[in-house]
Amino acid sequence: MSDYKKGLDAIDDAVTSHVKAQRSKSSIVTGWVLVASISDSENIEHDGYILQSSPSLGHHNQVGLLSVALDDKRNLGLLSTINAMLGDDD
Repeated sequence: MSDYKKGLDAIDDAVTSHVKAQRSKSSIVTGWVLVASISDSENIEHDGYILQSSPSLGHHNQVGLLSVALDDKRNLGLLSTINAMLGDDD
């Protein structure tokens, strides 16, 4: 179990470092959800995805973060389509 905790700590540190680099050094990460697509060349039945969240992040917060990410991707796709139709690809 300590390897699992070390892995979570490493992800948490990486997310925090990334956010501080992209936003501002005073940003505080209050929770995160990571979804990764996986493929196992030795056992094809294990292909799929893995979902991991920051320690102690409640289920409702996980669902909320995933929902916001989905909505954001849909909105960006829609805006991209509208911009392309209007000839504004910048």
